[in-house]
Amino acid sequence: MKNIKIGACDWGLPGNGLYATQIAAAAGLDALSLKIGLHEFDYPLTQPEMQKIYLNEQQKYSIEYCAIALNDFDNIPMHARKGTKAYDIVWDLLKRAVHTAKTLGVQMIQVPGFAASEIKNEEDLKYSVRAFQYLCDAAGEHGISVAGENVMNVKEFRTLYDMVDRKNFYLYFDSQNYYLNRGYRETDILEGLYPLMCNQLHVKDGADGALSGSLLGTGDSRFFETMTWLDQHSYTGYILLENYYDQMPLRTQAENPYDLLREDIKILKTAIG
Repeated sequence: MKNIKIGACDWGLPGNGLYATQIAAAAGLDALSLKIGLHEFDYPLTQPEMQKIYLNEQQKYSIEYCAIALNDFDNIPMHARKGTKAYDIVWDLLKRAVHTAKTLGVQMIQVPGFAASEIKNEEDLKYSVRAFQYLCDAAGEHGISVAGENVMNVKEFRTLYDMVDRKNFYLYFDSQNYYLNRGYRETDILEGLYPLMCNQLHVKDGADGALSGSLLGTGDSRFFETMTWLDQHSYTGYILLENYYDQMPLRTQAENPYDLLREDIKILKTAIG
């Protein structure tokens, strides 16, 4: 593959958070996706003081911030109904996410659709579409794109995509989630949705139901098959590591979690060619 930037998700790195920029630079990475944080901590990445620190770290270590992830949607439903406390939290987060992305110079807002935000019925779909439309419109004013990461099958995501109906809305592909959560073959998802993908994706692996728990290619998610498919279809853009290097069970594979990070980078570079 050509024109690939290798990065990582800050929540997977040892000593994540503010240390992630320095860690990424030391590992030779090009980019980072940053988590926006949790509501109970008032979404740290949205706070001006924290943003200044991140911008200083970026300038110091020359790391690109390629995305911000609204990971709290795992806990708070994006499709919360109007009139509920959760609804107010969701819409406040959407507004703050756009401002944060603009301030940090980030071109992608990644929106997970798992756990609390998984779309399970028509009402969930309706409220999710409204939230995505607002986010796309607000982000689009600043040239920022929005991508949903989920485990929908091809038909389900195409329905969501058509209903959102915004030119800056995309799929955020992940190399393990589809198999882990639904038993889908990743290349089947790519065959059906590749034209709708953004130019970023997550790679991770795991075995026996473990999320992000194995070095790339050593789990059961068919990592190398996915990479071959992407190569054959001339994928360009960002490939972001999302293994959890200092968490169980992956951390048991080495005394030093940084060795695991370096090994995954080596594996990924070999797979890219």
